[in-house]
Amino acid sequence: MQVSILDLVFSYSINKVELIAYIVAFCVALYSRPKRVSIAISAGVMATGLALGDLFHGQLVGSLDVDKQIYFWYLAWAFLSLLQAFFVVVIHWLLGVLFKPQVKLVFITMAVNALLNTVMFIDRNITGLNLSGRPNEYSDDSWLLWDVYSIGINANLLFLALALLSRGELKGKLVWMLLLYCCCFAALSL
Repeated sequence: MQVSILDLVFSYSINKVELIAYIVAFCVALYSRPKRVSIAISAGVMATGLALGDLFHGQLVGSLDVDKQIYFWYLAWAFLSLLQAFFVVVIHWLLGVLFKPQVKLVFITMAVNALLNTVMFIDRNITGLNLSGRPNEYSDDSWLLWDVYSIGINANLLFLALALLSRGELKGKLVWMLLLYCCCFAALSL
């Protein structure tokens, strides 16, 4: 399967947009009056996790043989998602800061991302390929729900960045959060 230049640029740029959104959320929370330390911690951890994840995948996983890269790719992202949520808890605990309602979304979205990355690993390497020899050669029908997985992960990250940027409390606004998530999913699926 050929990957177009447009697909590569879009996948690279959506990752950078998410990273920039977390950096902006960090700065807005840190410099707002009153300071929203809990939001700043969460956005900072998310930005750091995305940047380190890109570095890890680009340098370490990228240095592996092409046939072995795919086996570590999705499980590493699943592990990094759980690690980000863990560091949010640890830094809040070390600084003695209480969680804001938006921060609780970090745990939900990172758990969903870890689940989606694990399911992508299972779908790609166990169901689709049955652990065959050449993991980067596949037929178009071997990827069960691939679009939902990949769009879902990016929609989760974009939704979380926008929720961390929100100025108001999200408590009791479940319909608006659902609409925001649907808008993120729809925008990424275009």
